Amino acid sequence: MTGIDRRLLATGLLAATALATTAAATPGRAQAVASQTLARQAAARQTLARQAAVRQAAVRQAAVRQTAATPTCRGWQVVPAKDPGALQDEFFGVAVLSARNVWAVGDYTAHNGDFRTLAEHWNGKAWTQVATPNPGAGSNVLNALTVVSPTDIWAVGQYSTQTSSPLDIIPDKTLILHWNGHRWTQVRTPSPGGFEDNLTGVAKISANNIWATGFYGKRNNGGKTKSLLLHWNGHAWGQVSHPEYGTLNNGLGGVAATAANSVWVTGSASSSTTSSTGFLLHWNGHAWSKTVSMVGASFTAGFSSPRNGWLVGGDRKGLSLTLHWNGRSWTRVPAPSLKNLSNTLVSVTVLSPTSAWAVGFARAVFVGDDTAIEMHWNGHKWSMMASPAPGANSSLSAVQATPTTAPWAVGQFGSQQTITRALVFRCR
Repeated sequence: MTGIDRRLLATGLLAATALATTAAATPGRAQAVASQTLARQAAARQTLARQAAVRQAAVRQAAVRQTAATPTCRGWQVVPAKDPGALQDEFFGVAVLSARNVWAVGDYTAHNGDFRTLAEHWNGKAWTQVATPNPGAGSNVLNALTVVSPTDIWAVGQYSTQTSSPLDIIPDKTLILHWNGHRWTQVRTPSPGGFEDNLTGVAKISANNIWATGFYGKRNNGGKTKSLLLHWNGHAWGQVSHPEYGTLNNGLGGVAATAANSVWVTGSASSSTTSSTGFLLHWNGHAWSKTVSMVGASFTAGFSSPRNGWLVGGDRKGLSLTLHWNGRSWTRVPAPSLKNLSNTLVSVTVLSPTSAWAVGFARAVFVGDDTAIEMHWNGHKWSMMASPAPGANSSLSAVQATPTTAPWAVGQFGSQQTITRALVFRCR
C-alpha cells in the first residue's frame, strides 16, 4: 500500500470516527450519522479500488512497452542482397531505422575492376540498390553511415581520381554523401593529404553536429599517415585538430557520440613497423584526451547512454576484446573467442545495460580464411551466437539495432581471389 493509499484510508476512518462520536453525543441523530459514515467508507473504498485499477493498467502498459523495447532474437537469418557487382560486392556499414527501413553501404566492382559506391535499401520485403554518386575516375567506396532522420542520412568513404593499375599507387580523396529523402548527393569535404585521404567512421549528435574520422597521407612521405577528424556544423565540413601519438602512422577508425560534450573516437598509432597501439579519445566539449591505450589492440565503441558503453575489438593475443564503460571508468569483461583463430570484433550496437550485440570475424592465421562471429551481452555475460554458413570466407563489418527493431549485420563472403558477395544477417 502506498503512502497515498494510507492517507486516503486514514481520512475515511477519521471521518467515520468523528461522525460516530457526534452520533454518540446526539442519540436522535444516530441513524443518519451511521448512514453517512457507511457512505463515506464506501466512497473511500471505491477511490482505492479505482486507483488500484489505474496502477494495474499502468503496470500492464509498462510491460507492453518493455517487451516492445527489447526485440527478441532467436537466431540469425541470411537475407539476400542485390549484388550488382561483376566480381565483388561488399557492405561496410548499416543503419536501422525500423523493421521496414534499413540502409547498407559499401562498394561493388565494375567490369573494369574499379569499385563503385554501393547503397542498398530494405523496405521490409527486399533489398533495392539506390543510385549513388561516383565522383572518381577510379575506385569509389563507402565505409560507414549515420542517420539523423529518414530524410537526413550521411555516408562516408573515399574515391580515387585515377583508374586502377597493378603498378600504380592511386591517390584518394575523402568522400561524403548525403541522403535528403529522395537522392544521394556529394558534399564538399577537406582532403588535407592531397594524395591519400580516407574516411572510415561517422556519427551524429544532431543535424548540425556530426563527426567523421579517418586518415590521410602525402605523396612521397615514406608511407606515413596522419589521423583525420572532420566536423559538420550544419553548413560545411571542416578539419579539427586533435592529438597524434605515433611518429610513423596515425589513423582514426570509428566514432560514437552520446552528447555534444561526449564524443568517443577510436584509432591506431605506430612509431615503428613492428607494432601499433590502439587508443580511445574522448571529447568533453573543450578538449580531447586519451582514455584507453593498448599495444597490439584494435577496437571500436558503442553507447546507449553516457553511463553505458562498450569498447570491442581484438587484442594482440588474438582474443576477443570487450571493455565496459559505467560512466566513470573502462573495465575489461571476459568474452568468448574461437580457439586457434585470431578473433576481432569490429562493430557493436548497445541498446541498454542488458542488451548489446557485437560482430566481426575470426581468422585462420596461416590460411587467411575468415569466419563471421556474432556475440550478445545479456547483462551478465557475452555469449557466442550460432552463425549461418553463407559460404566460405565470411566476415561481418557492422551491426545495428534499435530499441524496437532486432539487429541487422552486414559484411561479405566468398573467395577474395575470385568472387565476393555482400553478406546480410537479420536476427529473428
